[in-house]
Amino acid sequence: MMKKNSKKGRLNKQVYGWLWLAAFLPRLVLTLLFFDHPIALDDMYQYDMLARSILHGRGYRWYTEADFEKLEPYYNRFLDVEDIQLPEEGLRTAHRGPGYPLFLSGVYAVVPKTNRFGWTRLIQAALTAGLAPLCVLIAVHSGMGKKTALISGISMAFYPILLYYPLALASENIFLPTLTAGFLFLLLIPSHQTLKYPALSGFFLAWSTLTRSVAALFHLVSAAWMRVFHRTKIKHIALFLALTLLLTLPWAVRNSRLMGKPTFLETSLGYNLYISYHPEGHGGFISRLAVEPLAHIEDQARDQFATQRALQFIKDDPGDALWRVFRKIAFFFGLEDREMIYFYGNGFLGNIPQPWRWASYILLILPWLGVGFLTPLGMALSENRPAVWLTLGLLASYAVPHFLIIAEPRFHLALVPLLLPYAAHAWTRRRRIPSLFLSLKSGGGTALLLFGWWIFFFFLIVWNIRLDWETLLRVMGPEGHQLHISY
Repeated sequence: MMKKNSKKGRLNKQVYGWLWLAAFLPRLVLTLLFFDHPIALDDMYQYDMLARSILHGRGYRWYTEADFEKLEPYYNRFLDVEDIQLPEEGLRTAHRGPGYPLFLSGVYAVVPKTNRFGWTRLIQAALTAGLAPLCVLIAVHSGMGKKTALISGISMAFYPILLYYPLALASENIFLPTLTAGFLFLLLIPSHQTLKYPALSGFFLAWSTLTRSVAALFHLVSAAWMRVFHRTKIKHIALFLALTLLLTLPWAVRNSRLMGKPTFLETSLGYNLYISYHPEGHGGFISRLAVEPLAHIEDQARDQFATQRALQFIKDDPGDALWRVFRKIAFFFGLEDREMIYFYGNGFLGNIPQPWRWASYILLILPWLGVGFLTPLGMALSENRPAVWLTLGLLASYAVPHFLIIAEPRFHLALVPLLLPYAAHAWTRRRRIPSLFLSLKSGGGTALLLFGWWIFFFFLIVWNIRLDWETLLRVMGPEGHQLHISY
């Protein structure tokens, strides 16, 4: 049935090219506007240092003497820089996964050194534009039809917040395309009895995990899904798992040797727990708290300090720690406005007059609201139940670790290319919605779940708005572009 629907909904190959071009053009315009703009945040400097170290053959290191001298005016605010002795070639680190720095080093190898950020933005624009045709293919191979596929692809091409991510040295520029491609190839495995698609899926999901280790649980979910729903051959599942292990375990071994204890792909767990459960925090990211563990510039000391303090925070007030889990759920599913608040509040976008500033804000947050409310309906209307379960499996295996560790709205962006087809499906099948609820009268479990999710999602959004309301009002005020808000 899935194979038949997949063929019926298949689009002309030229459509995929046009969709990529439609997604690339607005990203290109923004890239050209910000081509020579410097980088701004800690994460960006760290990714740049790691990429240059790989490129120059020094290994996976950051904070050379030259880098630290450049950043000293910033670190001098919370570090005793006079007591810090750094090796000339930099410190070996396991703090960040290697997926994105490896990509950056490849880009740096082929672009001019003097304006490497601009060229990186251009390549990232081209790469992330590929999310639009990938989104279409997911809709097609989930049996949703041409109209749904086109709407989801066009929506993905112009999804507002994602237009700006190529401007940053941010891991989303690799994590989203690799996770989406790996998911697509999983959908292709049941209808193609070859080793090609398990291999492709394993490769891209391994790369996404090297970028953010939180994606690792989805490997096991995927293997179980292949066997339970499609009785996939054991050798195909074995190849899929072997590839994910072969590409990730060597880095885990390297990190374990560096840290002197069993370590996976990155050592940021304790650091994130420290920020998330700090008594002065709220469960999300707070830059003021994030700089405190950086007083321990070496990974081992920082990880030990942050982990011990985080566990003590939880032990001192377990009730508050549990309450923060619910806050993190709200942050994860929250509004996609943090980037606008930061960049506009620090003058990067100039002074946008009213009412255009409010209009820009509303345009920015509306797509996620649509996805949140329509996706469950699209899933209920979908005839391809295995694809729905795979999507839910990714949602659970990816989101739940964030609820326990640290959450921000930007983390749910990885799910947008996979949820948009279902939101579009609900829209194209909206005339069937009344009959759907009538058919659910005899067994109202699904209807109850739908209404329960809508109420819960509405509550999370209202909670988010309440948490950020004072800051939002200041940003929307007359001096909103001169507030110097911390990220």
